[in-house]
This record gives sequence, C-alpha cells and structure tokens, in this order.
Amino acid sequence: MQLLTAILLVPLFIYAIKVIGWYLQWTKEDYFSAKDDNGGALSLVIPFKDEAHNLERLIKSLRAQTIKNWELILVNDHSSDNGALIAKELLNNCPFDFQIVNAENKGKKAALKQGIHLAKNDIIVTTDADCTFHPDWLKTLCSFYTSRDVDLVIAPVTIKRTTGLLSRFQQVDFAALQLSGAAAALQHKAIMCNGANIMFTKELYLKAQLQPHIASGDDMFLLEWMKRQNNNIAFVKAKQVLVETEPVNTYKEFLQQRARWAKKAPRYKDRQIITTGLIVSTVNLLLCAFLIGGFWLPYLWQILGVSMVVKSISDYMLLKSGSNDLNFNITLFEVLFLQLIYPIYVVSVLIYPAFNKIQWKSRNI
Repeated sequence: MQLLTAILLVPLFIYAIKVIGWYLQWTKEDYFSAKDDNGGALSLVIPFKDEAHNLERLIKSLRAQTIKNWELILVNDHSSDNGALIAKELLNNCPFDFQIVNAENKGKKAALKQGIHLAKNDIIVTTDADCTFHPDWLKTLCSFYTSRDVDLVIAPVTIKRTTGLLSRFQQVDFAALQLSGAAAALQHKAIMCNGANIMFTKELYLKAQLQPHIASGDDMFLLEWMKRQNNNIAFVKAKQVLVETEPVNTYKEFLQQRARWAKKAPRYKDRQIITTGLIVSTVNLLLCAFLIGGFWLPYLWQILGVSMVVKSISDYMLLKSGSNDLNFNITLFEVLFLQLIYPIYVVSVLIYPAFNKIQWKSRNI
C-alpha cells in the first residue's frame, strides 16, 4: 500500500517541483524599464468579429498610447454588426495612422495574416479587440524589442475581475497559465504565449508555418516554429505591458473556450510544451481519480487530501508572487477552495466536445 501511495504521488511532486521552479524564476527576475525614446516604428494588428460593444473602450485605450511612430490595422473578420463603421468614427482625427480593412477569407488566423501583409512596418504587435492597455504599453514593448536581440516578445495578459465565481475562477486559472508560461520563457524554455500580447517581425511571421488548416492557434504555432528555428524568444516583465481582457460571461462560453484550447493540444510538437501539458493533465486527472475512487477505496481520499495541500501551496506561491503584476489578490484559502472545483472543471472540458460542437463567434472549429 505504501509503495502504491508513493507511486501515485510521484506526478504530484514532479508538478510541485516544476511550479516552485517557476516561482523562484519569477521572483528573481528584474523588472524592465523603458527608455525615454520611442524606438523603431511598429504596426499593431487587431482582427475583430462582432466586437462593436468593445470598440469604444479599445480605441480609447489606443488613443492614450504615448508612443508616436506607429500604425493601427483593424481587420474586420466578416462581422455581422456595424463594428467597422463604429471603429471609423471613433478613429476620426486620431494621432496615429490607421487602416480598417475587410478580411478576404474567413477566420481569425486569415484576418491576422492579411493585416500583417498590409503592415507598413517590420515590427508587429498583435492583440484582441476586447483588450485595454497601459498608456506606455507600446512604448515599453518597442523599447524592450529594440534593446534586446530578440525575435519573439511574449508579454502578459490578465482577465479583468468582475462579479461571480465564474469570473474569479477564470482570472485565477488564467493567471496561473500566464505566470507559468512567463517563468518558463524566462528560463529559456518557452511553453506558452498569447496572441493578445506578442511582438515579432513581419518577415519571420510570413515565413512561419502556422498550420493554416487549423482555424486558430496562430500564437502557439508561431512559438513552436520560432523554437524550431532557434530564434530568440523573451518574456518582458513590466507592469506597463500588461494587457487586460474581458472574461466570458456564461459557463457554456467558458467550456467552449477551454475546449478550443484543449483541441489544439494534440497538434503541438514541441517537447517542452508537450511534457508540461502531460504533467499538469496527469496531476489533475489523478485528483479526479482519487476523488471518485475514494468511494470504493477510502484511503484514496487521504491521498487526495495530501495532493490538494501540496498542489495548493505550490500554486499559491506562484500566484502570490505575480498577483501584483497581474492586478489581482489571492489567499491560500481561496486557492484551496478553487482546487475543489478543478476536478469538475477538468472532467467537464474533457467530455464537453463529445456532446457539443466547438464554436468561436458562431463558427464551428
């Protein structure tokens, strides 16, 4: 029995060691400070579909950017609302160059590529239409890029806190993903990036093999391609580059989003991405197994209790270390509580695609 217990706990301790390693990496990393100069010119590309309700907030945030030498490219991905007209009105007399174009082909990935083709500048930044930014966001990104020998810049994204358990769960879960991905990149073992806040060159993007037959995932496929080419990948640790995005509003939308993310996982080929994914998935599936198996073998609930405590403490250390950087607060009690939800969450994401079509913006994925 003791041997079986030890074997069952091995994945948990591997997980805990990895998370604590990320915590140590994050806490020892210095913050980046932008130089006063604006650096080189850049192009910001934003695909959008049915985002009329978010455009005023987005463009107000972009108008406040302190960088001067840049252009905005909005690519309308066959919206069914009047977002393109709203954007044009909101951008009237703006202090930077802009283009609003209609996508030729359907899909976010196609819209993004079209926008990058149209970009006047070689330095490209991408984000989403439901995001807002610090006034020095673009300035700090550009300063980081021009001061380092780097091909892909990964920057942080956080989910805004609203009311309710679903919103809070999204914020904490997404923060854990962001901090683990950031720390891994700082260890020169990048495993994650988010298209809502990345920077690269136009030339490299257009060369990259991003699996165009798959509707989404251009950010992660770009990361994988960059790693295969031995390009330099860096994470920028600075509060000014934090991008805030909106949470989804319903449990159905949440499961749709996470199922889309999970569906891309079998397409990844990078060893570090796959290994990390397997460790995290194994631990969460074991927690589910301990919970269910305890009805027949009660000692599994004791293992579940130990696992919850060890996992919660390591997760809390990482989350707490980055909470100020991602604009949220966290307590150990809250992490313990959210761990109880995790088995249900993992099982739901796994079985959801078996009974439902995966969609994004009314399109099947």
